[in-house]
Amino acid sequence: MLRGWSQRIAPVAHVPSRVATHGIVTRVASRSLCAVRVLLPQACALCHAPSAAALLCGDCIAALPALGPACPLCALPGDEAGPCAPCRRHGRPWQRAVAAWLYAFPVDRLVQQLKYGRRLAMADALGAGLAAAVGCVGPPWPDAIVPLPLAPARQRERGFNQSQLIARTLARQLGLPLVHGLVRVRDDGPQAALAGPRRVANMRGAFAARAPLDGLHVAIVDDVMTTGATLAAATRAARDAGAARVDVLVVARTLPP
Repeated sequence: MLRGWSQRIAPVAHVPSRVATHGIVTRVASRSLCAVRVLLPQACALCHAPSAAALLCGDCIAALPALGPACPLCALPGDEAGPCAPCRRHGRPWQRAVAAWLYAFPVDRLVQQLKYGRRLAMADALGAGLAAAVGCVGPPWPDAIVPLPLAPARQRERGFNQSQLIARTLARQLGLPLVHGLVRVRDDGPQAALAGPRRVANMRGAFAARAPLDGLHVAIVDDVMTTGATLAAATRAARDAGAARVDVLVVARTLPP
C-alpha cells in the first residue's frame, strides 16, 4: 500500500499572503468542502482508491506509521510500561501526552498539505485519527479541548490555524467543548531551525490565558510535537489560568535525531 505514495501526493505549495489573509473565505470554503464531500464520492488522497465521503480510505489509514507502545509523558515509542527514563528524570509540565502517528511519510505530507497547501478538509481526517488514538488510551477524559493558538500576525497571513481546525474535529468526535482558553502573546519566529535549549528559551512567556480555566482538566491540541517546548509553554499558561490538569494531544510525534 505504501509503494508509490510519494508520486501520488501533490507537492505542497506556499500560498501568497494576499490570498491567505481572507479568513472569511477560508471558513466559507471549509463549510462548502464538507458539504461536497458528503454529497459526492471521492478518491483517497493517498492511493486514489474510492473512499466514499472520507479523504482517506480504510486501507491507507491502517497503513499510516503507528506509534506503538509509547511513553505516556512524551509520546515517544518505547518498551517500558510507564514513563521513559528522561521523563522520569526531568518530568513534563503536563500529565499525559497522546500522539496518533509518527511524523513520518506519509503523515508528514498530510500535515504539510493542511498547513501549507491549504487543504483544509485534511483537518477532519487528522482530527478523526487523533480522536481514535485518544479513545484507545481511555480515561480520564478532559473537560475541554484547547487548541494551541497561533500568533495573530501569523494567523492573519495564513488565514487559519491548523491546530484549531484539528481540535474542532477532535472536540466534535469526543463530544467535548472547544475552549479558546489561550492566546499567543509573543512570536519570535519558527521553532524548526532551533536546537532544544533554544526552543525552550524562545517559547518562554509566549502564551497567556484568554479565559479562566479554573479547576478544569484541559487537553491542548497541536499538529506535531518535536521537543515539546511549545506545548510546555502553553501548558504553563493553562496552569496559570487555573487548570487542574493538562494533557497534550498531537496528530504526530517526531523521533529524536
